[in-house]
Amino acid sequence: MMFNLLLPATKSRGKTNLLPLTVQPEGGGAVPEPRGRADIHNYQLQAQAHSSAPAGATQERWRPLEEWLGRLEAEVTELREQNKDLQGRVRRLESCECHPAPPQCWGLGRGWPEGARWEPDACTACVCQDGAARCVPKPGLSHCGGCSHNGQAYGNGETFAADACTTCRCLEAAITCTQEPCPRGPCLEPGACCPRCEPGCPGGQRDGETWQLEPCVICTCQAGTVRCQGPSCSELNCLESYTPPGECCPICRPGCEYEGQLYEEGANFLSSSNPCLQCSCLRSLVRCVPMKCPPIPCPEPVQRPGHCCPTCQAQGCTEGGSHWEHGQEWTTPGDPCRICRCLEGHIRCHQRECASLCPYPARPLPGTCCPVCDGCFLNGREYRSGEPVGSGDPCSHCRCVNGSVQCEPVPCPPTPCRHPGRMPGKCCPVCDSCEYQGHQYQNQETFRLQESGRCVHCSCQAGDVSCEEQECPGAPCTLPDSGPQLCPVCVLGEEEFAEGVQWEPDGQPCTTCSCQAGVPVCRALLCSPAPCQHPTQPPGACCPSCDSCTYHGQVYANGQNFTEADSPCHTCHCEDGTVMCSLVNCPPTTCARPQSGPGQCCPRCPDCILEQQVFMDGESFSHPRDPCQECQCREGHAHCQPRACRRASCAHPLPGPCCQNNCNGCAFGGKEYPSGADFPHPSDPCRLCRCLGGNVQCLARRCPPSPCPEPVLQPGECCPRCPATRSGCPRPGGAVPARHQEHFSPPHDPCRRCLCLDGSVSCQRLPCPPAPCAHPRRGPCCPSCDGCLYQGKELASGERFPSPTARCHVCLCWEGSVSCEPRTCAPAQCPFPARGDCCPTCDGCEYLGESYLSSQEFLDPQEPCNLCTCLGGFVTCGRQPCEPLGCSHPLTPSGHCCPTCQGCLYHGVIAAPGETLPDPLDPTCSLCTCQEGSVHCQKKPCPAAVCPHPSPGPCFCPVCHSCLSQGREHQDGEEFEGPAGSCEKCRCQAGQVSCVRLQCPPLPCPLQVTEPGSCCPRCRGCLVHGEEHPEGSSWEPPDSPCSSCVCHEGVVTCARIQCVTSCARPRQGLRDCCPRCSDCEHESRKYEPGESFQPGADPCEVCICELQPEGTPSLRCRRRQCPSLVGCPASQLLPPGPQHCCPTCAQALSHCTERLRGSELAPPDPCYSCQCQDLTWLCSHRACPELSCPPSERHTPPGSCCAVCQECVVEATGWRVADGESWRDPSNTCITCTCHRGHVECHPEECQALSCPQGWAKVREAGRCCERCQAPAQSCAHQGQQVVSGERWAVDACTSCSCVAGTVRCQSQRCPPLSCGRDEAPALSPGSCCPRCLPRPASCMAFGDPHYHTFDGRLLHFQGSCSYVLAKDCHGGDFSVHVTNDDRGRSGVSWTQEVTVLLGDVAVRLLQGGAVTVDGRPVALPLLQEPLLYVELRGRTVMLHAQPGLQVLWDGQSRVEVRVPGSYRGQMCGLCGNFNGFAQDDLRGPEGLLLSTEAAFGNSWQVPEGPGPGRPCSKGREVDPCRAAGYRARREANARCGVLKSSPFSRCHAVVPPEPFFAACVYDLCACGPGSSADACLCDALEAYASHCRHAGVTPAWRGPTLCVVGCALDRGFVFDECGPPCPRTCFNQHVPPRELAAHCVRPCVPGCQCPAGLVEHEAHCISPEACPPVLLIGDQPPSALPRPGQEPQGPP
Repeated sequence: MMFNLLLPATKSRGKTNLLPLTVQPEGGGAVPEPRGRADIHNYQLQAQAHSSAPAGATQERWRPLEEWLGRLEAEVTELREQNKDLQGRVRRLESCECHPAPPQCWGLGRGWPEGARWEPDACTACVCQDGAARCVPKPGLSHCGGCSHNGQAYGNGETFAADACTTCRCLEAAITCTQEPCPRGPCLEPGACCPRCEPGCPGGQRDGETWQLEPCVICTCQAGTVRCQGPSCSELNCLESYTPPGECCPICRPGCEYEGQLYEEGANFLSSSNPCLQCSCLRSLVRCVPMKCPPIPCPEPVQRPGHCCPTCQAQGCTEGGSHWEHGQEWTTPGDPCRICRCLEGHIRCHQRECASLCPYPARPLPGTCCPVCDGCFLNGREYRSGEPVGSGDPCSHCRCVNGSVQCEPVPCPPTPCRHPGRMPGKCCPVCDSCEYQGHQYQNQETFRLQESGRCVHCSCQAGDVSCEEQECPGAPCTLPDSGPQLCPVCVLGEEEFAEGVQWEPDGQPCTTCSCQAGVPVCRALLCSPAPCQHPTQPPGACCPSCDSCTYHGQVYANGQNFTEADSPCHTCHCEDGTVMCSLVNCPPTTCARPQSGPGQCCPRCPDCILEQQVFMDGESFSHPRDPCQECQCREGHAHCQPRACRRASCAHPLPGPCCQNNCNGCAFGGKEYPSGADFPHPSDPCRLCRCLGGNVQCLARRCPPSPCPEPVLQPGECCPRCPATRSGCPRPGGAVPARHQEHFSPPHDPCRRCLCLDGSVSCQRLPCPPAPCAHPRRGPCCPSCDGCLYQGKELASGERFPSPTARCHVCLCWEGSVSCEPRTCAPAQCPFPARGDCCPTCDGCEYLGESYLSSQEFLDPQEPCNLCTCLGGFVTCGRQPCEPLGCSHPLTPSGHCCPTCQGCLYHGVIAAPGETLPDPLDPTCSLCTCQEGSVHCQKKPCPAAVCPHPSPGPCFCPVCHSCLSQGREHQDGEEFEGPAGSCEKCRCQAGQVSCVRLQCPPLPCPLQVTEPGSCCPRCRGCLVHGEEHPEGSSWEPPDSPCSSCVCHEGVVTCARIQCVTSCARPRQGLRDCCPRCSDCEHESRKYEPGESFQPGADPCEVCICELQPEGTPSLRCRRRQCPSLVGCPASQLLPPGPQHCCPTCAQALSHCTERLRGSELAPPDPCYSCQCQDLTWLCSHRACPELSCPPSERHTPPGSCCAVCQECVVEATGWRVADGESWRDPSNTCITCTCHRGHVECHPEECQALSCPQGWAKVREAGRCCERCQAPAQSCAHQGQQVVSGERWAVDACTSCSCVAGTVRCQSQRCPPLSCGRDEAPALSPGSCCPRCLPRPASCMAFGDPHYHTFDGRLLHFQGSCSYVLAKDCHGGDFSVHVTNDDRGRSGVSWTQEVTVLLGDVAVRLLQGGAVTVDGRPVALPLLQEPLLYVELRGRTVMLHAQPGLQVLWDGQSRVEVRVPGSYRGQMCGLCGNFNGFAQDDLRGPEGLLLSTEAAFGNSWQVPEGPGPGRPCSKGREVDPCRAAGYRARREANARCGVLKSSPFSRCHAVVPPEPFFAACVYDLCACGPGSSADACLCDALEAYASHCRHAGVTPAWRGPTLCVVGCALDRGFVFDECGPPCPRTCFNQHVPPRELAAHCVRPCVPGCQCPAGLVEHEAHCISPEACPPVLLIGDQPPSALPRPGQEPQGPP
């Protein structure tokens, strides 16, 4: 062996070169290849080339080569030594051999080597020998002489039984055991010691014993042979399968493969090869059911590719002149939130939902739906972002910021005074008053204060307070030389005070007293102003403090955040006595419709209430009543769905509480067996089956060897028997003895199985299979997965419990397995919640990383001078309380929290004690001094003024540079008006004011008025209704738009506008008084807007060019209006001159004065009348009455204004009536008309009050207006009642009757002819008279309390509790359906109790609970009887199908539906009506008479026989249960029944009006009352409406997790379908041809529990057709024939 190495060679320029080295392990050394053969060769060449060089130069050239060769030899030597070492190591490795490891022993939890010794206890010594532990007792220990066996201690010499066959003895700590001998021959008594007298197997197993060899292999001892078999796994029909860990059989991976496509578990899809198959992927299996096509409402449907059912042509939609194609979507113009779509000629619309992103979003942009956050909409007004928003508080300024409102206090400008006061209604202080030490003072008010024991006299001047100290008088007494003299003292409250002493009385902190000349003088102590806006008056304190805030009557701590109850959307903060509030910013919500409760500002997603339990939004939980459902709370609604069931690991599991996956027993042959049970085969008595962990094994019975020479095989037996009778075995407890070969379980131990063999009993314990779950509970014998055993506690499946190991976790027990997850915590209702056990809690606080108890005080970590308090999760911080100081401007030294009086801090300026400095607020005019922490400021004195009206100058000192007059300052030389009302003009000159009276200018008008407060009069125009119009102006009065008024010399003249036409084709608009000419052109001249001209020779005609709103100018021409010349004598009237229109008066007109107020005056024009009002003559044109005669017959008398006629013409008849003649109106005899000079005046006749004798009636005769009294003999008889003459009443929506002179006269509304299509029939909408075309409903239904929906669509309410004819063939007599009603428990309300169907001589009764009798005999369903009478049970509905095409559906409680083919149109009668397509005559009784009330109609169809002996019935009467139930019940019923008008049924509203069913639903819920019965009544009404929707071709998906849930036996293979196949196949009808069963297939679909595709229904299970029992028909008929009448299908023998 040879290998190469790279060895380090010489180093050159910092690099190490490697030499290749060949190593030979066998001998030899390492021979390096010369590193420089080429180099050496080069050197040789160079030596040859330079052979002629001198000898010294040659020696110098060879020296480096010699040195290099020397180093190489040293390195080779070193490598040889290393090679020797490597060769030694290799030899040692090749000499190694593999030996087994020494044996070890295991003891005390560890391994011991061979020969090791140890002591497991004080009495035993162990040694490891040959890998086994040898343990012997220690010698010489007397207390260790006992023995231990299987955890039991035995004394020395004690004998005990180790089991039934072994006897042991303890002797000197050693145990010796012996086996008891067994007797020969058969065992006489049962026991576990000796072998039984039966063949066994080589492994020691008894005959018939079963054991589990491997986890998935089960073996059985049969006749001495061991037979083993693998698991019995069902065949899988899936794309991919796998075997889960711990399981024996493979299962399908979730999902299905069908027609080359992969589908998820639970997916629904249509078959790609056959669109008429609706398929679903359930448990990895594909189940397909054929689709049923609804009736097509069009005559020529088309088949579209990829669709199963033919549909109408996808026509478009047309509405309001707009057309849309099929499938097109659009937004309605008036409502952008409404999205509509055209679907096959029908328009379907829905509302778009918007999410709320900000608290006050702006309204949607034009043409959009959802609000936006680029503005605000608040209090009904729109605001742009950044625009101010009114907050209701004048002292705060709010603005809109991206959909939210932010507020801040109004900034106040700086004031030029030091102590500005506050005015009511104003936010900022002003200098019109003073605020000093917390008190308000008016301008120029003087007041006294006491500061530090000194008397101070102050005054308020324009917002500044100036104070002067007053000297106190000296003590009035001295000590004379003559001897002592007592000074006067003051006594107050039994206390003495010396003269001049000041004190505060006890209990009166705001009062200070002093003793003056022996008299106590007390006065209120005035406080300095608080430097905050909301100070608090502490109890017992005199002056307000800024340590807390008083806001709206409530006190808040400093630093506290709070929200007012009446304004929850504002959050406020108290900071040093000032409260600042702002609007709350609400977090975004995750649901579409958040809610806001009372007192709650921000909306939040609603919680869910289910079974009186509250769950938070987003929480997942188990249904409180049904642990098989998993629910989640979303937007206030609990969405529940069944839990997913894991696949059972056995072939025949038992049905568990939710799923059929319990392998602790077997469901086989329709029966259930415990695990380990032996049972006979259901069909083969010679086979014996055994249940083992949900799997069933059936084997042929092995016959025991017969002890007799000639055994006999009995009929029906499997094994031969000896003729002699075998003896039985006694049972424990004295029960009946067990028979020979009978298996039984002891009553005290059901987990053992015993066998009786000829008097001998042998027992064995039932084996338990491994539980397929992690935490099975203890079953009766074996662990069971229908619950959990977790931490020593048993739990039911579906039960939730707190985790015992992990805090804050909640665990769920589900089918033997426990899963835990963190507990969901509700958001804390406080800002600083403490860490609770699991969730944040408000009983403490966590503030800045530290935890505090509630009510605990602590220092603020951020501000050491603040003291914080934790209270209920809220932290309020305020400054630490400091001792009150007696100074007004204390100074807080650096590093201290509380101020002191050793210095002053005044408006940001620090002053030492006794220091005098300029006033920071007024440094020019005031000086301040710091004295013991208080600053006292005084103004500098001002010189006296030398003028009478000086003005304030610098430092408010009076100066004579300007004047101060009436509170206003005027500059020198300025002229201004004098005092109000003085009519003076004043002038300021060097501080002096001089005034002179004003002179008024002359006015050119005769009417003058002086306004209040004015000096000079002005010209007055005309005053009309409080509004003044200038002289010469004209206007249109608002109450008469086609009139015109003009003001002339105080006289107002109003008259209608007289129009003039200046063009050939004038046009007149809706609001035009006169016609207009389309352009401003007259006689070829164009006029501009605003120009006027005279169109003809008449100067009273004028035309004006006006600009119209549409922009085109037009001409409007009319006659000028002349003013009334009031009070002008006729002699003074001047006619108009040339080119003038109106006359004038030569003298002044009369004026309307106070003396003439209210008087009238006739002007020269007889068409006007004038009245004096508001000092103005108001003249109006008289209105002329309308004349009835032609214009050619009219004339105007001299001196009159209006035209008259000689006679009147009646418009209606053309009659001519002479003047003064009267007549009656032909259409109304109570109106009388009279002719007055061509004008017709009509007046209604007034009738006197009429009082008739008792029993008489008031009637009105023809041609007369007033009523008269009529004798009672002339009344009418109707429906057995007396109706007074003249009374009118309505029979129904189309017919009304009246009593006229003893005769009943009726009239009906006539409806237009109606032509319906082939698949349509006339039907009514609620409240209408005339029918319209709808898809024909060939059914009648009775439901609820009860309501009858007739064949023709009328809804009746009838509450009789007898038997009635519901529907009957009144012409052919083919069938009759009767109903028997029963009292519902409330007054006058009933419901359907049972249904009887009469078919010839056969009577079928449908009873409560789905029971059925035929001719009095109870029958089992399904029932098939000729002539093709087929009764079946579909879910909860009993369906009867009869030969004439009759179908009766009965839900077993109160709802019945009768369906008849169209061939019976017009032949039906009974409570369901006559089926003639006209709903108005459905109230016909048996005699064919139309009855007036529903109660009378229902009672007329009562059948003679009652419901039974001893059970009386009552007739129906008119009942309104909602009136008796009250308003609250009606409101709740309306709310719950509103689901009929909601989205789940919206697709049905267009074909079946919901209003009648809604009214019936409200009626039922009022009658049912509160409680669980109301739910049943609601579901009854909803199911009735859904049934009619399905008839019309619409299947609403309306059921919910808590609304009318229908439970199906999923463990038996059923699934619920709202529109399942109407003709389910069963084992009894699969032989009947489909055409013979078509009678009950006319319905489009039936809701209920259905079998999946490929399975048939048998004995309430879904099974394959091959598993059906054989059905043999009697006689020689073919299999498709049916038994004769009287015969029933027989089962197998």
